[in-house]
Amino acid sequence: MLRENVRPSCPTPENLRRYNFSMLDQIFPPLANPFVLYYPNTTQKINDPDSLRRSLSVILSRFYPLAGRASVEGEFIDCNDAGVPFTIARFRGHNLSELLTNPRPDLLLPCDTDWGAKPGPDSAVMMIQVSYFDCGGFTIGGILWHKLCDGVTMFSVVRSWATAARGGKEAVFPNYIAQYMFPQKEQMPAQLGSHYDIAKIGKSIVRRYVFNKWAISSLKSKVSDVERPSRVEVVVALIWKCFISASFANGKSTSCLTQTLDLRRRAQPPFPQECFGNFLALAPAMSNNDGNVELGALITKMRGSINKIDGEYIDRMRGDGGLMGYYQNLRQQWAEYCDEFDIFPISSLCGLNIYDIDFGWGKPVWCSKCDASNDSEIGSVWNRVWLLDTQNGDGIEVWVILEDIYMSVFHQVQELRALALVDPTPTSHLRSRF
Repeated sequence: MLRENVRPSCPTPENLRRYNFSMLDQIFPPLANPFVLYYPNTTQKINDPDSLRRSLSVILSRFYPLAGRASVEGEFIDCNDAGVPFTIARFRGHNLSELLTNPRPDLLLPCDTDWGAKPGPDSAVMMIQVSYFDCGGFTIGGILWHKLCDGVTMFSVVRSWATAARGGKEAVFPNYIAQYMFPQKEQMPAQLGSHYDIAKIGKSIVRRYVFNKWAISSLKSKVSDVERPSRVEVVVALIWKCFISASFANGKSTSCLTQTLDLRRRAQPPFPQECFGNFLALAPAMSNNDGNVELGALITKMRGSINKIDGEYIDRMRGDGGLMGYYQNLRQQWAEYCDEFDIFPISSLCGLNIYDIDFGWGKPVWCSKCDASNDSEIGSVWNRVWLLDTQNGDGIEVWVILEDIYMSVFHQVQELRALALVDPTPTSHLRSRF
């Protein structure tokens, strides 16, 4: 295993040496944001790790905070060009198909995913591991510090890196306006509705549920009382309904679904997608833990919560007075909440075109989102859900991370098991190609 620091190809100017966290970044907890992309050997081209290093160096000149180090106080990034830790691992005697038959994302990441929870001074904020297999396939695993950027920024970085590796000319130039639009606040206590209150650390069980096109159509047919339900809405509603059953079985009377929304698209006018940082807000929706609740009723609650996050919501948080606007938004969004409610956070990465990310050796056949899968027990954030597109683009893969006493009930809901593939072998139909 070889490890080095990849530095920006051009030095960061002195006037850009300090990158301040925005107020929206301050809200976010210091957690790791991992991903692994899996690439089979379909082009028969020789995968050159030097090309990956050089192209990463090129894009770090634009995404310069990623090559910096966290300050001692955790208030800013020292953009000192210290570099991104870059590991090359070789799994001799193994083929990529083995990792797709029995996924072990933890082997393909550059460090443990609790790394981001307690960053020390001079901590790196991005790490990369490229893993090679005897079949010629490879994986790219990365961890970015979630306090610095969200999933949109993370995959914008990876996509820019891939474009540079292919020799493409369509460069992405990140927009760093967040630190000025939502300036940092000297005192930013944890408040209800911030991401501090959502993240819970403990032993958890990870399962994957894959909904194909047929399953999603079946779900849509069950919500005729809702106008034009989206595929994400119907899947989230079913997952929430399963959590309601688990929450009730564990003595809770009310559940609170929180959907993570991208503020770039909800601003008026919209912010550029290239905006760097955390542009996220939580939309809470409450429901009594009624086992007979209909999917349409849950979607209506979800939409009502989301509609409150509009241009005015965002404008209130701008500028020097943004902290008061943030508190006003919290009061409006969380007026119904009390401590007895069971919080269930869901984030969707659908629509980010992850499966188009091509480094020059073809497109990925799978993307994994955390450091374990199937029945692996991990010390991780629990009561957490991620949604990703499937490779063909018309399905949804749901990563569910729950405390074991919740998962034992969640997993037994018949409506879920009748529609979703449970922990399927990723891309098993493509295995012969590797």
